[in-house]
Amino acid sequence: MGRETVLLIGRTDTKDENYVDTLKKRYQLLVTSSGKQALELVKTHQPGVIVLDAASMRTPGDRICRQLREYFPTLPIVHIHNSPDNEINSPADVFFTPPVTSRKLTNCLTRLLKSKGDEIIHCGPFAMNVPRRVLMVHGHEKQLTPKLALLIELFLRHPNQVIPRKQLMETIWQTDYLGDTRTLDVHIRWVRQVLENAGEYPRCLNTVRGIGYRLDVQ
Repeated sequence: MGRETVLLIGRTDTKDENYVDTLKKRYQLLVTSSGKQALELVKTHQPGVIVLDAASMRTPGDRICRQLREYFPTLPIVHIHNSPDNEINSPADVFFTPPVTSRKLTNCLTRLLKSKGDEIIHCGPFAMNVPRRVLMVHGHEKQLTPKLALLIELFLRHPNQVIPRKQLMETIWQTDYLGDTRTLDVHIRWVRQVLENAGEYPRCLNTVRGIGYRLDVQ
């Protein structure tokens, strides 16, 4: 079994970051100090947990933490910040103030990765293994691409609710530009093919004209 992937957002050239070498030995470690690149790395590499070391960058890190939580609501986040007063504003799962030892951090990551486990979403005739991106549809197992998995997960978490096209563009593609939504249209067609097994089952993902889409399940 391969090592779990951990994304570290922070600087690794400071004397205080004594846990970095330990993380490199135990995990497949991705490192960036850019919030924008962090979002891209999450989409392309799908880490099991994020360590946001805002203290190493001399910044609160609240903005990128909120963005990560908005775009990836189920992904565990560890937020390291110099001020304990900032904990109330952080949407992270775990909040630390320096110094953070290697043992303290790795114990935390082990717990978060274990609790994340194989999260299963059940919704009507569907069941989705979120971390493995596997969907069970009427007893048939389908492996999903990353974008399809994100879209279907969003619909399964909000059944019988209208999800606006703007929200889909913001959540899945990190843009609120609606001038060209051909990519979304194509992916919605693919979602329908997966959920309805190319027309074998009744339509369940319905268009709400002028607004967005609704997954109708009982």
